[in-house]
Amino acid sequence: MPSQPSPQLWRGRSPLGTLLLLVGLVVGIPVALLFGMLLLALGVLGGVLAAVGWLLSVAAAWVWYAVQRTRRIPYPFGAPPPTTRRNRRVALSGLYLSLVPRTVGGVARVTGWLLSPLALLVSLVGLFLPRWRAKPYLAVFTLPSLLRKVVNLGRRRGLLRDGHDAVLTGYDDFLGRAFPLIRDVLDWWNDPLAGDDYTPTPGLPDVPAGLLGLPLGPSPDPLGQPGIAAGAMRRRSIRSLRDVLLSQREIDDLCDPDLDDRADVATVRIVEVPPSGHSGRRWIVQFASTKSWHPRAGAAPNDLTADLLIGAGDEPTVARASLAAMREAGIRPGEPVLLAGFSLGGMVAAQIAASAVADGLDVTHLVVAGSPLGRIVVPPTVSVLALEHVLDPVPRIEGRENPLRGSLGAPFLTVKARPPLSLGFRIGALHQSTAYADTAAMVEADPPDGSVALLLAGLAPFFGPGQRIHDRAAVRAGGLPPRPSVPFYLHSTVEEGITRGTLRQTVRRLPGVIAVDVYQSRSGFATTILWNADMLVRELDPWLIAAGRTAVYRGLLSLLARRRAVGIHLRLQARSTPGITWEATVQRLSDGRWRESIDVTVDDRADPDAVRRLFPGGTAPVVVVHDPDAFDPILDVARQR
Repeated sequence: MPSQPSPQLWRGRSPLGTLLLLVGLVVGIPVALLFGMLLLALGVLGGVLAAVGWLLSVAAAWVWYAVQRTRRIPYPFGAPPPTTRRNRRVALSGLYLSLVPRTVGGVARVTGWLLSPLALLVSLVGLFLPRWRAKPYLAVFTLPSLLRKVVNLGRRRGLLRDGHDAVLTGYDDFLGRAFPLIRDVLDWWNDPLAGDDYTPTPGLPDVPAGLLGLPLGPSPDPLGQPGIAAGAMRRRSIRSLRDVLLSQREIDDLCDPDLDDRADVATVRIVEVPPSGHSGRRWIVQFASTKSWHPRAGAAPNDLTADLLIGAGDEPTVARASLAAMREAGIRPGEPVLLAGFSLGGMVAAQIAASAVADGLDVTHLVVAGSPLGRIVVPPTVSVLALEHVLDPVPRIEGRENPLRGSLGAPFLTVKARPPLSLGFRIGALHQSTAYADTAAMVEADPPDGSVALLLAGLAPFFGPGQRIHDRAAVRAGGLPPRPSVPFYLHSTVEEGITRGTLRQTVRRLPGVIAVDVYQSRSGFATTILWNADMLVRELDPWLIAAGRTAVYRGLLSLLARRRAVGIHLRLQARSTPGITWEATVQRLSDGRWRESIDVTVDDRADPDAVRRLFPGGTAPVVVVHDPDAFDPILDVARQR
């Protein structure tokens, strides 16, 4: 133990101490005054710059207002005269939205010519310094070659390394190995004969005890573990184009089973559609989007490394693994296949379309949303439907529009849509699979062109009854660790209003609630946050009354108090009515009202009598608009924090 100095009696200041004190006063006071004057000058300068910025913003708001006044249909939302702070914010929001995607596309178009000379210089330096030696030595002035140079330089430093081998397993088998408790609870939930109360299986592997090397007692609350409710929501059928995008959000979140904000696995969803009439089997194959923006490759192969490799024209591990999963599923030549994906998933689907056709498989359709496909060659025998939001920068990130193929060969159609946006949005609101699901529903209900209607008719046989879904898990070989979704965070997203932990505990105390997960879904942009609440309950009836779920909405919306998110998503399944999933997405509109989009999914386990009793008006999608003050009590408390 370190020795502690003994207490001493104060005997007054020594002559040297007095001299130093006087010198400090004589020198320190002028220095402090000088420093204070400098800070004052900086403050005045900052105030002047702030005033100039405010004047410029006011001028920009009036200019944008004048521009929008000349348009027949203003988008993203009509701008009122910017006479107040709120109205100026609306105008500047519209200006910001319009400039960002155009800037991204313009920069992408000239990036190769602007930065490839720098890459060429680095290549020449690499002839003498091995640290900078990476192929290609001569960089062609194109965006793909520039990305190839970036990838190769990153590999020299241990970044962006993408092995070609992957380990493929069934998703349930992956859960049983990596998260045995989650797998055990899901087995109980899906077994109608397992009883109403969950009891852990004796001898269940204890992963924490194994990691710590300590003898631990049983988990005090196994149903309180994160990831249980989210894992139980896996759908059993895809019956529409909208369902394709809702399924996409689901498989994206399955890439992080324990909800610790690290990507553990890439999910490939393979849907087997049984024969119908004179046609044989059909298949739907979906691929996950980007789940990690970390520059170091991790266990899950759907990450930033895969994005850059596809942009450079190479085939990443996730594409190879996905094609292998299709072969293992038993897809035979001559059986029609629909490939689908969102963001990176769409890019992977386009790459696999070419590889699968060359491999002898009959890929007939490709459906993507928010994916840049302009530089990926899709076989002319594949019919393509690409959904793009006009203000989404991701489809423009490669600087090239999608090809237009209508009369010759299979069609390549791009539908550009204008989704509704909320005031105070984040750019990620334009790049969300759930937002694209709403767009898909509008396209299905009212096709914008006869060619689109014809293509949708060709998709209809893939959405037939009796489907079987096989979820496959793919990880990079070599024992790589899971990587965080982003390498660093610019702001806290955990505590906003009521913390998500407190909200989980509160909701689980409600009668009839079994398990709850409250977590953030990041799809596409690293700063995009969609708050999710997945709940397993005993009875669905109380939750179908709007007044009954208002309290849960208030708690979830408190997480948006600082407006770091783009919306909330609530999903429910009940033990008493298997086969029914109720879900709602809530977003604030530009006029302050709340838009609630409700979907009901019914699979082959559902009792038709229970469906008719719970939903006498049918199970078609419903949109409900609530008043601006519908959820104000909790929001007001959150804003006062």
